[in-house]
Amino acid sequence: MTHIPVAIFVGGTSGIGRGMVEAFAHHVNGNTHIIIIGRNQAAANESIRSFPKPTESKADSTSPDNDLPIHEFISSDFSLISNVHETANTLLNRLKKVDYLVLTPGVSLLARRKETEEGLDEKMALSYYSRWTFIRDLLPLLRKSNIRGGARVYSVLSAGRGDLGTIQVDDLDLKKRHTIERCRLAVSTYTDLMMQKLAREEPRISFSHAFPGLVRSPMITSSRWWLTAAYYLFYPFFAFFSQTPEVNWTLVSFQPPS
Repeated sequence: MTHIPVAIFVGGTSGIGRGMVEAFAHHVNGNTHIIIIGRNQAAANESIRSFPKPTESKADSTSPDNDLPIHEFISSDFSLISNVHETANTLLNRLKKVDYLVLTPGVSLLARRKETEEGLDEKMALSYYSRWTFIRDLLPLLRKSNIRGGARVYSVLSAGRGDLGTIQVDDLDLKKRHTIERCRLAVSTYTDLMMQKLAREEPRISFSHAFPGLVRSPMITSSRWWLTAAYYLFYPFFAFFSQTPEVNWTLVSFQPPS
């Protein structure tokens, strides 16, 4: 039986995440078990309808669901770490493996501090804490990947844009000294360190932190009114120096399953 890879896209209903999941689906001609995790059911359904119809047979009804090219959506708000654990536990009970894990959830890093009910800044929860938690929880499935070169984990944020010297170890969650710039530097630095540590601990899994550059994403126009106004006022200039979400699928190094 042909190996059907399992790919999970967190934040795959908008912006870069949506562009990557749609490009991935077309790259493999729909022959993948794709799981989109996010908050927008309608957007996920629209993406799934655009996927190529799988050419692999579904005739073997006795096969477990992750051996079939299924395309599905799981609703979950990853700004709450309790939801991250719950979603991971559901997948641990359902799946035999995970081959690709792509993490792009977030809100604009230019937004003001907004604490979740768990006491974390929403930006930091989505850009760092939820990603760390989900990766750690899914390690048992990532270790079981049977694609050539092992499972691949991608966190799309701002690789190399942090500054270790600015980190305050007595205020890692920035409850005391939060600013937009400190938050940006913190999540970038934390993610760099996280991926380096995981790569050392799990040498059979590939961990990548990517910075796609300036991307035309709804995130830009969803944080402050003046950003929305500036975006549309200077759009011709902005478009020249930015790229569409669809081009960012090239961040992912696709290899067919062995």
